[in-house]
Amino acid sequence: MRKKLAFFCIVFLFIGPLLTAGDAAAKPYFEGKHVRLVVSYSPGGGYDTYARLIARHLSRHIPGNPNVIVQNMPGGGGIVCTNWLFNIAPKDGTVIAHLPWRIWGFQLAKDPKVKFDFKKMNGVGIAAMDNAILFFRKDRFNSMDEIKQSSKPATVGAGGRVGTAFVLGNVVEKVVGQKLFNYVTAYPGSREYSLAVRQGELDGAGNTKDSFMDLLGDYWKDGKLVVAVQTGTAEGGKRDPDFPDAPVVSELAKTENARQIAESTSLLATLGRPFWLPPGVPKERVKLLRDAFWSCMKDEKLLKEAKRLNRPIRAQRGEALQKSWEKAIAAPPEAVEIVKDIFRR
Repeated sequence: MRKKLAFFCIVFLFIGPLLTAGDAAAKPYFEGKHVRLVVSYSPGGGYDTYARLIARHLSRHIPGNPNVIVQNMPGGGGIVCTNWLFNIAPKDGTVIAHLPWRIWGFQLAKDPKVKFDFKKMNGVGIAAMDNAILFFRKDRFNSMDEIKQSSKPATVGAGGRVGTAFVLGNVVEKVVGQKLFNYVTAYPGSREYSLAVRQGELDGAGNTKDSFMDLLGDYWKDGKLVVAVQTGTAEGGKRDPDFPDAPVVSELAKTENARQIAESTSLLATLGRPFWLPPGVPKERVKLLRDAFWSCMKDEKLLKEAKRLNRPIRAQRGEALQKSWEKAIAAPPEAVEIVKDIFRR
């Protein structure tokens, strides 16, 4: 009996570590971990709202069900957060950032503050493609024609140089061939410049349709605001049924060259809700998180809450996000020059 017991003890000494290693290998990587969704803007705006919505549901779709928390890191129109993600954030999949759709423009413009390279980043997915708009107080302007005929530019607020009003406004000016707006870019997010519109500090601002309805829907319904121009619906770039009187950017073009400008800058003027991983995350973990994000976008509980929050989900996979970036950097030279001109200011 003692010999048998001794034999089994010796066998266990050899195979015990192998069994333990097998259990560890089978354990999901994210089990017991925290995943941070870092938002490049201040709390309360559209980026923050989408991140917090997704954070409440994403854990169920990641093997191991990690705790998902939201952290805000505003500054520099998204540059602060993007620099941090690229250079400092852990490269293990535990940090996902919700970055501005147009942040790549700074890289294309070779901005000296840029310390990131989107060629090395990993797209997780897009929560929603949205219609970008410029809107104004009706006691200041009633249409784009009035702005064009005004003796002085309209004052618009934006959350930095990647803010909707700044980028879309500059594209509109390029298409029209006229200085139309004075930009105030010191606002940390859409909640702040929307309040400034309410208080009359600004003539107008820019936003996505969804964030506009969330932050200023009551003003819109009361007839106090007018939408002057839009990028159009996500499906085909047509006039949104809610803004039938607002032209899409291409409708403002009067020459073939202007139409080409409108077409080549369409990706810049449009707005999406993208989520990114830093470089260096293992490929299998990138795929796992892309699949988890995509599954989350189809989650009935998330879709129900998104509807209640008036935040539509028009999702695209991470692979599509990567292709959008590739399309952006492959833009024709004239479009690249426009991007550089906008983002160098």
